[in-house]
Amino acid sequence: MEIQDQSTARMGGFAGILGSALLLGVFAFLAVFVGLDTLDAQAALERYPDIRWARIIENAAYLFALALWALHSVTLFVVLRADSPATALAAMVMSVLGLTILAAGAIPHTAETVISDLYNAPDTAAELMPVLIVAWEVSLGWVDTFVVTGVVLAPVGLLLYGIAMLRSSDFGSWAGWASILFAAAGFYAAISSLIEESDIVGVGIFALVFFHTVIGVVSLRLR
Repeated sequence: MEIQDQSTARMGGFAGILGSALLLGVFAFLAVFVGLDTLDAQAALERYPDIRWARIIENAAYLFALALWALHSVTLFVVLRADSPATALAAMVMSVLGLTILAAGAIPHTAETVISDLYNAPDTAAELMPVLIVAWEVSLGWVDTFVVTGVVLAPVGLLLYGIAMLRSSDFGSWAGWASILFAAAGFYAAISSLIEESDIVGVGIFALVFFHTVIGVVSLRLR
């Protein structure tokens, strides 16, 4: 491997690991400051003003973590393109597309502040309250749609990266099979979520976390 590609791989590996650590930190932050209880729409609206600052931090950190993962995905293409140009290119496109859709899932959260402000305003008409509750549920539905769609596409990138790594002398077969295993976990979560709405979609997110952590470490050690 050329020195320039080594530098690129290490930068990408560091970005992937940092993105995973940041996202895990987001989950821990939410557990401490927001809680893991599932609230109905009305209760969530009433509580939102108290946790608004936490949600802002969550979304900012979430977007930054996905951007770091996207950087890692691009650097993987740079390293793998010599041995598998077509597969590596397809892997990068699918990975970045999936991450972009996951990032778009943060956009509907911007509507939550507006809906909450209207709901909790003292001069809001009582007949408007049910409408605001429905609007809140719709915004959360859009978030779920973006997340599930991103989890459907991103594992395709992991699978293709795994195939490219199997053909690469730099990564080795174990990294390729590990990537394929993470892709399988992501596919399972995506298909299960499409069949029936459930929290199992989180398995797909953690598959991405482990992929960018494990392959990030491998990228740091490439020679």
